[in-house]
Amino acid sequence: MWWDEERIIWYKRAAEKTEFHCLLASEIEKYLNPDDTVLELGCGLGYISEILAQDGFAITATDSDAKAINEAVKRSGLSIFHALDAKSTLPPSDVLLMIFFGRMEEENSLDHYLNSTGKLIYIISEHRGQSDGLRHKSGEPEKTTGYLSKRNDIMFRRIPFTADFSQPLRDMTDADRYLERMYGSNAGKYRQFLQKTENGYTLPNRKHVSIFIIEKGGKNEESTDSHTYHSDDC
Repeated sequence: MWWDEERIIWYKRAAEKTEFHCLLASEIEKYLNPDDTVLELGCGLGYISEILAQDGFAITATDSDAKAINEAVKRSGLSIFHALDAKSTLPPSDVLLMIFFGRMEEENSLDHYLNSTGKLIYIISEHRGQSDGLRHKSGEPEKTTGYLSKRNDIMFRRIPFTADFSQPLRDMTDADRYLERMYGSNAGKYRQFLQKTENGYTLPNRKHVSIFIIEKGGKNEESTDSHTYHSDDC
């Protein structure tokens, strides 16, 4: 499984120092109705689901990684988190939420997900890597747009979103360990982007993502909103 003690610690630090999850949750809520039931697949440490639950939405958050689920329950104190294999039969929901999880273009994936819901909110990264100097476009949003455009049984929109998710690091030892774990042989290239702070170092990371709103029925029509979310207030 992807989550281990080190990765959990690093992720929690970034979550506490930035407003990324709060800002992304606020954007997601624009596409939810107050009485919607929401099922999140691949919730990881559960920050988005926790915020949605606190904001009054009926949400169940799932992941196949027991370590991630246990950490989410421990941190939040909420009973909304459960282990679930996303490939299994999914319980019905009004909205299915997938953040940095799954690929629509994989064989039968979209049909599997839409069997349990009428609306899918699918969020993927527009780039690979951290720091503007090294990141490059992932191509995944374009692949997803191309795949969805061929379907005549759905409607979808693609909305751009961007927010800071910089990584705090205690000291240079911690920084070197983080870069080694996350970037392997490319760790040295990222070291130049570390910034000294009062409490150690930070690796700048402004995340750019695409939010796909996919709904059953109607004419298949892509609508890419022209705005990008830049707010620093949550």
